[in-house]
Amino acid sequence: MKISTFRAHALRSAVPAISFLTLTCSAVWAQAQTNQVVVTASRTEQILTDVLPHTTVLGRDAIEQSQLTDLSSLLAREAGFQFTQSGGRGSQSTAFLRGAASLQVLVLVDGVPMTKQDTTGAVSLEHIMLDQVDRIEIVRGNVSAIHGSGAVGGVIQVFTRQGQTGQSAFVTAEAGSLRTSRLNLGTQGKQGDFAYAVSLGTLSTRGINAANLSQTQNANPDTDGYRNDSHSVHLSYDLGADHKIGLRSTHFNGRFDYDVTGSYAAPTDVHKGTTLIDSNTVYWSGKLSPIWTSRLNYSDAKERNTTDTVGGYSFTTQAETRTRLLSWTHQVSLPDLILSGGVDHQIQGIDAGTDGVNELTRQRNANAVFGGLVYTRAAHSAQFNLRHDRVQGLVSKDSVYLGYGYDLNTQWKLIASHATAFNVPPLGYLFDPYSGNPGLRPESASTNEVGVQWANGVHRLRSTLFDTRTKDLLLYDMSTWQFSNVSSVKNQGLETSYSGRIHATDLRASLTVQDPINESTGQQLVRRARTLASASVSQAMGLLTLGGSVRYTGARPDIDGKPQLPSYVLLDLTARYALTRDWTLFGRVENATDSHYQTAYGYNQLPRTTYVGLSWKFKS
Repeated sequence: MKISTFRAHALRSAVPAISFLTLTCSAVWAQAQTNQVVVTASRTEQILTDVLPHTTVLGRDAIEQSQLTDLSSLLAREAGFQFTQSGGRGSQSTAFLRGAASLQVLVLVDGVPMTKQDTTGAVSLEHIMLDQVDRIEIVRGNVSAIHGSGAVGGVIQVFTRQGQTGQSAFVTAEAGSLRTSRLNLGTQGKQGDFAYAVSLGTLSTRGINAANLSQTQNANPDTDGYRNDSHSVHLSYDLGADHKIGLRSTHFNGRFDYDVTGSYAAPTDVHKGTTLIDSNTVYWSGKLSPIWTSRLNYSDAKERNTTDTVGGYSFTTQAETRTRLLSWTHQVSLPDLILSGGVDHQIQGIDAGTDGVNELTRQRNANAVFGGLVYTRAAHSAQFNLRHDRVQGLVSKDSVYLGYGYDLNTQWKLIASHATAFNVPPLGYLFDPYSGNPGLRPESASTNEVGVQWANGVHRLRSTLFDTRTKDLLLYDMSTWQFSNVSSVKNQGLETSYSGRIHATDLRASLTVQDPINESTGQQLVRRARTLASASVSQAMGLLTLGGSVRYTGARPDIDGKPQLPSYVLLDLTARYALTRDWTLFGRVENATDSHYQTAYGYNQLPRTTYVGLSWKFKS
């Protein structure tokens, strides 16, 4: 892969910081070993340090240490991730990973894809509450050959709570600024062959008036509140030593107030929305021989989005996306080699309309066959994945991933990869009666990467140079009022992430330097920052633990006709104190410096807010 001038400059800028961090950590690294297991990077179980795609794992401990409440807020601290919101909590949002927008970032909850089939093509990350989450795996880069359509920027897989050996129960209560309150309680454990995990949560906040009245027209100056009720259930039963059956169910119900601005709005209009996410999965997993394991899943997931406008012109819109997925996967484990393969059958559907009248009702099948191998021997490691997808009404697509790693020694590894990807238009892009275009082509993309990894005990440093080219980009064309394949884009950059522990101090840091460009116009892609950086520290001092997180987002253009959005820095502070073995007092300050910033022009984000809470945990 030819390294451009931009990437060479980015590498030169980052090397001193990386080298200093490496030398510092080498001098004091702890003796404990990391043994995090991930599955998203290859659809097989791998130790994190053996994975070839740039992957990050956020476990339950990291989630609780952050004290954050929703998925988007936690991901915003990770390398290459941006989150923009046109309004307060729960309002329309977009996630970016390596400069790829929501439609090009595949989000899975317990293996079920969450991309909506409406005209947004978005993923409702802001409604997924961390109370229900056990761990998160983030795989950056082009991995369509492993997971199918939409994985141009990467894959974010969320795993909900699951039963563990023993029995435990927990309760968390929190209150804070803007009349915010949160309650979460649940239990999990295993008794004999039966395992269970049940969790219930609720969150509510009064919010702020998100619309900036000096930048917008006719916005209602009311506060934009938010409420979310959620639960998760996971039940499983061991059918002997080699077989298991199980059930997973998740539910998120977000209700929010939002603002509509412009000449067609009135300051007295009231706008409310609801997002209801339900996902249910039944599965069987078993060992068919000493080297052959298999898993069969059936999932039924729905997301219903409703908006209500009350004013001079009152109306209600609704859109329901439904995904039914049948997946059968296999894995054969041999010395130095793991073979995997399977088939997916997916039925995607949408019902959308206004005031109870359906204007769009569509359904399509999406079938896939895939296979892969992971090879490790001595200093060499390799991964190969091949996938064939056939989406009803669109052409068939093949995608490939080829990666190679070489261990220079026990700590340093060199990694290179090449991958291709595709992204099919949602049903709303194709058939919406107002903006749909049945002639749309799937996006296609290719990515080349070279990188280096340093792993030493609990420390892991990963730095990756990437070059992604996407053709037939799907965008809304203002000149035709339709979705179109209007341009090609490229993004070249350097992405670095670090996690580790020095004595009693936990550390995390990331830096992304990128150049997301529309090749047709030569302009930087809207709302994508060229520079993203974050650092988090947590210091244990006996019964007290103090933490802090700082995040930087560089300047970036907004949509046409709007001023550039300036850069901003956010500082969050946390504290935890163990009252007893089971009781913990905690608190946090978000946006501690009271920074005034926007992720979308015309909409303000939260000022400084303060929260305090109490948690109880019992484990037998």
